[in-house]
Amino acid sequence: MRSVEINGSRVHIVGVVKGLVSEEKKVESAISELTPDAIGISVSKEQLAALRSKEVWDEYELSPLETAYKTLMQEFGEVRLPSPAFIKALELAEYSKVPVIPIDMNDYDYTEAYCQKVGTADLVREGAFSKSVKRRKFDGSSPESLAIDWDRQVNKAKGFRELEAQRETHMSLILKKMTSKYRNILALVDQERFEGIIQGLK
Repeated sequence: MRSVEINGSRVHIVGVVKGLVSEEKKVESAISELTPDAIGISVSKEQLAALRSKEVWDEYELSPLETAYKTLMQEFGEVRLPSPAFIKALELAEYSKVPVIPIDMNDYDYTEAYCQKVGTADLVREGAFSKSVKRRKFDGSSPESLAIDWDRQVNKAKGFRELEAQRETHMSLILKKMTSKYRNILALVDQERFEGIIQGLK
């Protein structure tokens, strides 16, 4: 956990590993320790709505890349999608009546950014990565290291790197805006976006 003071408010940022069930404990601990006024999570408003609808979960089909990620991450424990860390945050927030704010770009803005940043060469590189993912080596020293290294390799193409940087900037701005209303904020973000969001807040 890292904390940043903005406009007299404190933003506490916790990186969570996508899909790993054991990350629920990290979320429970953070909420219990901080008793936040609001919780920001690194999903879009559309994704947040889907997380709140349990009947949608069973309809979710993993892409080939998500399946490969799940296989690798299972070395560290049970993996489920949607991300258990965010589901747990919603459950605890609802019980405590704490607002949950989606801090990622909405679907329209993401699509616009994707079209601006990602070109044909980026898509070709991504396709090549997908075909060779089973032969690639990743840093499996810890769940966090695996998540970060996976993201680094998946988004190696310039367009995708710029797209993810734009997401991080957007999430940092939303967290800053939250400080005008809330004094004690917990931000739960995908581990691979953690450092970029910290830098954006600073």
